[in-house]
Amino acid sequence: MTPRVVTIAPDQTIETAARLMTRHSISSLVVCEDEAIIGIITERDITSRIVAVGQNPREITVSEIMSPDIVTCAPSTTLAEACETMQQNRIKKLAVFDDSQLKGIISLTDIAQRHPELMEKLNNMREKRNGNGVDDIINLIQCDEGHHLEFKASLRVDRQSGNANPALELVVMKTICAFMNAEGGTLLIGLTDDNKVIGIDDDYPLIKGHDRDGYQNFIISKLSNCVGNYFLQYVSVSFHNLLGKDLCQVDVRPSDKPAYLSNKGKQEFVVRTGNNSRPFKISEAAQYITKRWG
Repeated sequence: MTPRVVTIAPDQTIETAARLMTRHSISSLVVCEDEAIIGIITERDITSRIVAVGQNPREITVSEIMSPDIVTCAPSTTLAEACETMQQNRIKKLAVFDDSQLKGIISLTDIAQRHPELMEKLNNMREKRNGNGVDDIINLIQCDEGHHLEFKASLRVDRQSGNANPALELVVMKTICAFMNAEGGTLLIGLTDDNKVIGIDDDYPLIKGHDRDGYQNFIISKLSNCVGNYFLQYVSVSFHNLLGKDLCQVDVRPSDKPAYLSNKGKQEFVVRTGNNSRPFKISEAAQYITKRWG
């Protein structure tokens, strides 16, 4: 392990954190407040959560992007066990504690330099991992909207008036329905068209439950009413937190039959074409349905 641990306060800027890492030739800082350890921030956090998404490092504080839950091990932990712990938690560093005292940091780089044979085991474990993580959502944010990807700033709240806007809900339902009728896709809520992270926190007060569970239930309930219960099987909802702000990710698989969007007693057939969800005329819909589903 590396016994020398450099700390930083949570209210310091990301720019200050980067300068500290450079000055001490390290890639992580332990975050301390009133002598209590409350998190860790790494070089990768800065590059992926600040630089890659165009945020200003002088305006964002350490507390906004740090990992608040430090994963630890004891000095007696074997390197194989340390590797497994890092992989399970999808991290590259462990804090070494002894009798509640921070004694050092051990990283994958430390292990790779001294015991490269353990890295083969780690790589095999990495191939089996599942689920969307921070890396996946960062990669999505850096993409442009297109045939399989759409960004929406909000589900319910009109950011100018602060009130609920049913038209926004309908646009989200329309996008999901259009993905079903095409090749599927991903909808990210809490992003502007120019990839800026603004989060969905302003939506929560307008959602029953005011939390992620309520948000997911609202989407599913709205989708049930607008598209139908049968099509819920093609939709999965997940959440991420970037810069202290929640994002909602809706993954949509292509449907095995036409999905129609119902609104005020009328049905509409929409298909994802390019970066738009386009309504089809009756004749166009008939031709598309015949060609797509027979």
